[in-house]
Amino acid sequence: MDKAAFRDLLRKYSEGTASRAERKKLEDMILRKPMVGDWEWNSDEERKLMGIRIKQGIDDLRLGTKLKARWKYRLMGVAASIILIVGLVLFWPKLVKDEINNKRLVINESVTNQKEITLTLSNGTSLNLESLDTGVIQETEDFSILKKEAGQMVYETNQGGAVEVGREIKYNVIHVPNGKQFQLKLADGTRVWLNAASTLTYPVHFGMNERHVTLEGEAYFEVAHDHSKPFRITADHTQIRVTGTHFNVTAYASDKTVTTTLLEGGVNVNKDGKAISLRPGYKAVTHADQQSIVKQKANIEQTLAWKNGYFVFEEMDIVSIMKNVARWYDIQVVVEGVIPKKRFGGTFPRDATLDELLADLSMLGNFTFERKGKEVVIMR
Repeated sequence: MDKAAFRDLLRKYSEGTASRAERKKLEDMILRKPMVGDWEWNSDEERKLMGIRIKQGIDDLRLGTKLKARWKYRLMGVAASIILIVGLVLFWPKLVKDEINNKRLVINESVTNQKEITLTLSNGTSLNLESLDTGVIQETEDFSILKKEAGQMVYETNQGGAVEVGREIKYNVIHVPNGKQFQLKLADGTRVWLNAASTLTYPVHFGMNERHVTLEGEAYFEVAHDHSKPFRITADHTQIRVTGTHFNVTAYASDKTVTTTLLEGGVNVNKDGKAISLRPGYKAVTHADQQSIVKQKANIEQTLAWKNGYFVFEEMDIVSIMKNVARWYDIQVVVEGVIPKKRFGGTFPRDATLDELLADLSMLGNFTFERKGKEVVIMR
């Protein structure tokens, strides 16, 4: 099949106008012999629209209840594989001159051996949030901590979110292990989504002049507006200051960088006495061993993919990709020998199995993976 015919078939499939025979033909092509060669769309807009349509198809399948499970997941796999083709066009696998040359490189993104989402109270008591029933977790004369539906926790206070001057501010710590996510609502109304392998330290009620939390890992914030009381995040070597806005912060220790991506409102990013302001659609990147702050145009879809149930990789080498995979699937990754530093990408559903994801990555990057329980070895 030539490129024009294949493009037309992809378009029909994404729009839902392909005949039964055409759908079967495309599905067989994708599942049995994926295309990984050179490919061109008529325009960048056509490629992006195709990706959006097919991704919407995956969302519809994930939410659908009428299909039998085995057929639903087969179709999801087909759609995900087609996205790989769109991703091939979007991210163009390219071989650069560099190589990853390590006799044995180990990627271990597990910060602790902890497997449950835990809340550590100000008195040192540690609670397994996954085993608790919905309802009141802790209640005092000043505040209440409530567990809502699965994966959500809410703080309510009698102080309007603030504590009087001179009173001790008590802190709680929530830790989300590999492979899990969590949502909470702070005492001021700020909403926080925590990604895997992340820890947030925060007060049960805020002080009169400032709202301050500390993040290790990744989180998306929707900060409640309060111009009289700025919201400040400490993430490793970086300070992020806002009054009310929507933004994402990635601050994994192994990356040695902190990336702040703004979706709405405004933020100020500070490091070692230097500061920049962001406007929506931009990100600031700070490095642990550098004083500068780099401001760049952001890929919002890629930034929020984790929150929306996807991996989105853009021009990344296999080691960078596998760091993300290791956090989500709670595995250790070993790189054996010399690996070409091929940069590629694509969009993958996070509810796919590890074996399904490795199969897609193997197809796209021409790597060989050997899985040994919780260890995955990458070989050329």
